[in-house]
Amino acid sequence: MKLQLESTVKRKHRFNYIMIIAILMLVSNVLPFASYVYGNEKYTVTGIDLLTGKIIAGGKVVLTTDKVLCIAVAANTLILITSILYSKLKVKAGAGALSILSIISVVLYVFMGSSVTKLLTGAKGVHASYGSLIIVLLGMIILIRSLYILWKEKVLVTYDFMIIPGMLYFIINNYIPMLGISIAFKKIDYSLGILKSPWVGFSNFKILFASNGNFFKSDAFIITRNTLLYNTAFIVIGTVVGIIAGIFLAEVFSKTLQKFFQTAILLPQLISMVIVAYIVYGFISNEAGMVNKMLGDNPINFYSTEKYWPFILIFVYIWKQLGYSAIIFLSSIVGIDQSIYEAAKVDGITRWKQIRYITLPLLKPTIITLTLLQIGRIFYSDFGLFYQVPMDSGALYNVTNTIDTYVYRSLMVSNNISTASAASTYQAVVGFVIVLAVNLIVRRLDKENALF
Repeated sequence: MKLQLESTVKRKHRFNYIMIIAILMLVSNVLPFASYVYGNEKYTVTGIDLLTGKIIAGGKVVLTTDKVLCIAVAANTLILITSILYSKLKVKAGAGALSILSIISVVLYVFMGSSVTKLLTGAKGVHASYGSLIIVLLGMIILIRSLYILWKEKVLVTYDFMIIPGMLYFIINNYIPMLGISIAFKKIDYSLGILKSPWVGFSNFKILFASNGNFFKSDAFIITRNTLLYNTAFIVIGTVVGIIAGIFLAEVFSKTLQKFFQTAILLPQLISMVIVAYIVYGFISNEAGMVNKMLGDNPINFYSTEKYWPFILIFVYIWKQLGYSAIIFLSSIVGIDQSIYEAAKVDGITRWKQIRYITLPLLKPTIITLTLLQIGRIFYSDFGLFYQVPMDSGALYNVTNTIDTYVYRSLMVSNNISTASAASTYQAVVGFVIVLAVNLIVRRLDKENALF
């Protein structure tokens, strides 16, 4: 009973400390968030002014209720309520809620502190003030305190704090930019900026999916067809050739020769696609290409003839990626228990049958995993392969234009950021659906080999 009473008192002390800071955060909204000069006198704008709205600078500037600050104050209020209701909440749930709310509050007040001067456009001598900074510091104290409580309750361990830098990287680099998906639904006006540009709904997607009213001649159909067919060919042919090369490498008994072949087959993987483009150009260029020199009086203008490029691009991709896939399959083959092969030899099984009935079935998990990973990117294409190797020839766009090259040209050549974003959004959504569908099929057929 005594231990329970001590635990309750300690718990009350933890949350009372946070309650005081939460009250200070709310009260700090009366502090100056920005200052301006009017009539040679300096005036301040508080958080309350930004919440309620105010006319300043002799009517030249009208402040309306700031939505961001409203959400931040709501988060602070929830922090206070959570600390007050400590007795009805579990310690872990209360500390977790405080952590999330304090992060929201800190982020929003940091945003307010950096953008508050923009709200005073039209006033003179505008400067940010210390009000939002104080609230940010108080919010950081609550965040640290709530994380400490979670650590004391053994919800968090020391290793959890070690992943914070990695989490911050993923949030900043991978997740915050996802807000840019809104560009796909706007008509970007650079004079207004991205946030204030007008919404146009699905108009950008209509441009993408319609060309003279015919879907089969639209940009969306061409880039989708090319992306899917090329990647399907890459997956099927690349897997088959990779398995064959891996088996051949495993059959080389000399360690010296095996290392030599591994290095030789992996070398193209290390070559830049720009260099690969010039190697291809050296073979098929109109004037000095090796192929055209062999053809003599009947040269082929490869860079303006579509029909050859599906084969050229598939060959270049397989040649470049063969070493990587072969070594993966080789490592899987090496990991197979050799006693199985020895038992097969004793039974008089030929080498071909050993490959057919032992090696290939045991490679099944590796094949399925690699295929699923490749299907996960089936709606993405190797930009260098489809842009650099064909030398960005306009005559070949019908067979070389993929989603990635289309996005690049829309953004960098046409300067149409909205259409580029619409194509990128289409790519992400359909790619995600394809991954889920294929994983569902694999899960139905063989649950153990599904990704999730």
